[in-house]
Amino acid sequence: MGNRAWLGLQSEHDRQAVSAEIASANGNLPTLWQVLLADGELSQADTSQRVFGDAGAAGLAAPAHAAHDRLCEVAAFLLSHAASGDAPYCLQLDAAATYLAERIDGEPEDAPLWISANLDELAWMHDGGAAAYAGHVRDLCNRRWLALREAMAAQDVAGVLRLLEVRDVDDASGWAWRFGFGGLDHPYFVEQEPARAVRYEDFVADAGEGGDDDRDDTHLGEGLHRFVVDNAWGVRVGPADGGPVVLAPQFDAIWPFEDGVATVLKDDRLGLIDTGGRALMPCVLDEVWSYAQGLVMARVGERIGFVDKQGAWAIPPRFESAGDFSPGGLAPAYEAGQWGLIDLHGAWRVPPQWDDINWEDALHAYVTQRGAMQGLIDVQGCQVLDAVYDAMGPVDTETDAAAQWANGQMRIRVLTGDNQRGIVDGQGKVRVPVAYTDLGDIVWLPSDDPAEITPAPAGQAGRYVRVLQCEDHSEWDAWFQGVYDMREGREVVPCAQQMVFGLKWGVAYGWLCAAAPETPSEHSPDGLQVGIAAADGAWVHEPVYAWIGAPASLRTVDGIHGGPPEITRQWGQGLAVRAARADTGTLEWLYPDGRTARS
Repeated sequence: MGNRAWLGLQSEHDRQAVSAEIASANGNLPTLWQVLLADGELSQADTSQRVFGDAGAAGLAAPAHAAHDRLCEVAAFLLSHAASGDAPYCLQLDAAATYLAERIDGEPEDAPLWISANLDELAWMHDGGAAAYAGHVRDLCNRRWLALREAMAAQDVAGVLRLLEVRDVDDASGWAWRFGFGGLDHPYFVEQEPARAVRYEDFVADAGEGGDDDRDDTHLGEGLHRFVVDNAWGVRVGPADGGPVVLAPQFDAIWPFEDGVATVLKDDRLGLIDTGGRALMPCVLDEVWSYAQGLVMARVGERIGFVDKQGAWAIPPRFESAGDFSPGGLAPAYEAGQWGLIDLHGAWRVPPQWDDINWEDALHAYVTQRGAMQGLIDVQGCQVLDAVYDAMGPVDTETDAAAQWANGQMRIRVLTGDNQRGIVDGQGKVRVPVAYTDLGDIVWLPSDDPAEITPAPAGQAGRYVRVLQCEDHSEWDAWFQGVYDMREGREVVPCAQQMVFGLKWGVAYGWLCAAAPETPSEHSPDGLQVGIAAADGAWVHEPVYAWIGAPASLRTVDGIHGGPPEITRQWGQGLAVRAARADTGTLEWLYPDGRTARS
């Protein structure tokens, strides 16, 4: 069944009224919602969709027009930096903004509207108690939006894409679904395979995509369907007047099968049945979650335990709270005011000592919490990092996290309370000093689209990190970029550049850098001077040029996507490429071995 959440459109004049659903989610808080709910406030919760009582969680609401503006701002930023407006991530963002505008326009013109989130079911597992969950979500949303705004202000396209979890231009990894588009209440956003290549305004729903009228809501999986007689539900083979009855009508509700087991409801209590209609667990449970590692978490009264697929208590209900078992066979459990990790028999692998422990798929590890600080425990229950960081996440979001641990390649981004960032590995060793304002991926050129991540040179994947520093001036912020080599443990390009890109030519590679001199040149359109460094950071040609490869500003699409292809083409053959000096405007020929010649 999972823990559901709903997003609705709600009128200001009656904030306690049932909201009109615009999206739903299962077991997570989508990134899309975090953008929409930023700058929100705690509100009266909509209780109309609750099934298992009231956890006491407040709602979270943000002004709808402001939420729509934020979504449009992100969409416009990425569209302005995309090689094609038809890239799936551009189409999806534009479609979501258009859909939300339609819903808002459908309300009375003068009615103050709010995007309202019902977080009650997600709040059950929050370590600070369900009553604190909405405040926790509000802080999470605000931090996400602040990070996005900073990245957009710095023209950090790769940073924005990372914050939005865009991994590839064709959406082969299913980004649109994870981001939250798949939960929007419109047939355009139903699960897409492959991702949509049509604009929202040109979309026509196929048969089976038209909403509730086209869906068979009796299907339970396993070839079985539920049917109702005198307000009691049973199970049979096939829909409607299909095949033989497997289970006579007797329940108030039946949910779809998961791993051959379905949850049933009778007199406000839950039970479990198998595909043969056999009662695995009588209706004595107050709450049931989804199966994980062969066990389902269930609550009886105030205590939680775990039931196996035969309906027996593998771990009797004795915990105040708990979480699902992870792939390593451990699960968070709460006792005497602290969280620890138990094994499949209920024995403590990590004694209760933390304020919170949560499994993080992206890290394939447990994130621990003490106060507001986070640490990390690996899948075997060994502590990697003490709880001394404000936040953490994986450096490599493309490669399977479990494989990274197995190969000794796990790298973790960490954030301190004074907004310093760095990278540590799976043994807790610092790989990039925790001393930078931000970190980002290396954008390797030439590239047709910033969302299409060009592979690093052969054998160099995961070696380099783009590091960023921000100098806070009274009226403006100055951002600088560099490149850190995790293999050598040093900055190969000092964090003093305005822009830095990876550049490949032939079998060699290096760095295309743009610096801002104290005295701008009239020959440089944007005041930047361009140079190229070798892989080890030594200058092949110092940054004294207005342009290299193409007579255009580095900040323009022509500059980024025009100059580098010419450099790659010429240098890959050992030939020179044109450049213009910033001080005189004189044209020169630049060779890959560092030689220069007058044009």
